[in-house]
Amino acid sequence: MNPEPNYRVGETFRWLGSSPIEHAELCLTVCGIERCLPDKSYEPTIRDDYHVHFILSGKGTLEIQDRSYHLGRGQIFAIPPDIETYYYADHSDPWHYTWVSFSGTKAALYLEKAGITPECPVRDTYVRPEDFLELTEKILNHHELTIANELTRTALLYQILALLVDSRNQDLMDHHHVPPHDYSPELYVDHAVKYIHDNYRNVRVSEIASYIGITRSYLTHIFKEKLQVSPQEYLLTYRLDQACRLLRSTGLSIQDVAEEIGYANPLTFSKIFKNTYGLSPTNYRKQYL
Repeated sequence: MNPEPNYRVGETFRWLGSSPIEHAELCLTVCGIERCLPDKSYEPTIRDDYHVHFILSGKGTLEIQDRSYHLGRGQIFAIPPDIETYYYADHSDPWHYTWVSFSGTKAALYLEKAGITPECPVRDTYVRPEDFLELTEKILNHHELTIANELTRTALLYQILALLVDSRNQDLMDHHHVPPHDYSPELYVDHAVKYIHDNYRNVRVSEIASYIGITRSYLTHIFKEKLQVSPQEYLLTYRLDQACRLLRSTGLSIQDVAEEIGYANPLTFSKIFKNTYGLSPTNYRKQYL
C-alpha cells in the first residue's frame, strides 16, 4: 500500500501526491486543481510518470519535442515520462485546469487507447471538461490515510482513463470512423466460440457480436479469417453436432432433439439436418444403431 498521501490546499490550488507502487498496473502519483496566475510556468523538466491536464478555462502553451501548442478550454495535454517539456499560462487569460499523474505497467497502453501518445500529446476532451474535474475532486476528497480511500482513489483513476478512452471512441463513431479494436482477432473469436457453446440453443449472431462488443460485420470477417466459416455457419454446425450426439446417445424423440438444440419446429430441423448429412434424423439414428 502507499505511504501517507501528501495533501495541500492553497488559495489557487488543491494538490494530492503519493509515492508510486512498484510493478503496479496503474498507480496514482499526483492529482490536483489549479487556477494559474498569469504567466505561471513550469520550467523545462523531465518527469518519471505521466501527467494529463484537462483545461477548464483560460489559455496556455505547451512546448514539447520542438513543437508548441496553444491550448484552451476543452483540450487535454499529456506530459509523458522521459521527455523534456515546458508549459505556461497565458498572460491575459491564464488557464484553470485539473490534472492527474500516474505510472504503471499499463499506463502507456491506456493512454494510447485514449488517443494520447508522445507523438500526439494533445487532444480534445470530447466531453465537458467538468466531467474530469468531478472525478478529480472525488480523489482529492478521499485524501485521508486509509486503505478504503486508497482503493477509492485508484478506482477513480481508472474511471478517468475509462472516460478518456470512451470519449475518444464515441468521437470516432460520431465522425463515422470505426474505433480501433482493443484486443486481437483470436481473442474475440475465442470468446465468441465459447459464447456459442454456452448459448447455442437460443442465440443470434447479432447477440454474439453485441456480447463481445464488436460489430457483426467485423465478427463475420474474423471468423472467416480464423475459422474459414461465418459465425452463422459455425453456429449451425455446432447445433447439428449436438443433435447428432443426442440422436446417438439418448432416446429423445426427434421433436425433443429439435427443441433441445433450438428449433421449435421439428420439420425445419429435419430439413436442415437432411440437407447437411444426406439423411433424416430418424435414418441417422437407425444407421448409427
